[in-house]
Amino acid sequence: SRGGNSIRSYIKSGGAADVSHAVLCGVPNHGVYNWESGLNNEFNGRGLFLRGLNEGESEVTPGTAFLTLRSDGMDKYAQEDGRFVGKPGTSTGITAEGPALKGATNLVLGALDHRETAFSPRAFREIYRFIAGREPDRVAVLPEAGVSLGGLVTGTPGGIQTNRPVTGASVEIYRVSPDTSERVGGPVHSSQTAADGRWGPAKVDSSWCLEIVLTSPGSTTTHFYRSPFPRSSDVVHLRAARPLGAADAGAGSVLLMSRPRGYFGRPRDVVLFDGKEPADVKPGVPGDSISTLRLTAAEASRPVPALFNEERIVSRPWPASENRIAVAELTY
Repeated sequence: SRGGNSIRSYIKSGGAADVSHAVLCGVPNHGVYNWESGLNNEFNGRGLFLRGLNEGESEVTPGTAFLTLRSDGMDKYAQEDGRFVGKPGTSTGITAEGPALKGATNLVLGALDHRETAFSPRAFREIYRFIAGREPDRVAVLPEAGVSLGGLVTGTPGGIQTNRPVTGASVEIYRVSPDTSERVGGPVHSSQTAADGRWGPAKVDSSWCLEIVLTSPGSTTTHFYRSPFPRSSDVVHLRAARPLGAADAGAGSVLLMSRPRGYFGRPRDVVLFDGKEPADVKPGVPGDSISTLRLTAAEASRPVPALFNEERIVSRPWPASENRIAVAELTY
């Protein structure tokens, strides 16, 4: 996505000798829009920045092999209509072919959304083949018997998301039932972050569904419900959920269904939250990755399933009066 512009700029500005291959996934190489106004915006295909990157017979820098991966019409940032830049009904001057570059290997991956051009199994296969020069032995993730998890706790000072570490945040992990999300015993991990914001390592089994409780200073206590982690990772970064706001007033519990590695597509995907299609996920081109469910206090004791295609996570409501939010965070 956006980082691809920085990569191209670095390579064109003298970095080609250090970069053998560049993979650009869903990058708006010709802009998110192409307008006369806002010429200093990096996303304007008519602006100085992108015109400079794309000038010449070839749009790639010699010496580096380039691969672009794009969607066949489902990328929210490669649309002819300006809905996703706040101007519905206005032509952007951009089409689904916007990410393609003259001189690159350009592949269309099908009806994938913007994030899936990087995170999907199909994208992995093409990236691996481009860099390694051969097909991958497998695409599916092979589980490990013992899994070690860790990562960084970051925050949102002033409401702005950052990658800065948070000191004094506590992380607890519980094994939970896949059907009811009830905790199975006490915490399997408990730690508090120091100045570097790191948490872990937590030792879990690759078959366990997990509840990760993040208590971060000045933030909403967040209960993340996750599918089993098949393999170890030290980049399970955590950030507290959004603050409870006016729209949540009167709710007994607030639950989120979140897909950080993709968007929800209706009717492309099966998307059910508490057994219903979420009203806050708009149909058509996938552009929403979070759905919100508010329950009354009387409903706050029952499990709530979140289903996205074949991945199912059951979460439990927590009292909003205690400044808590539950998040069913999808892996796939």
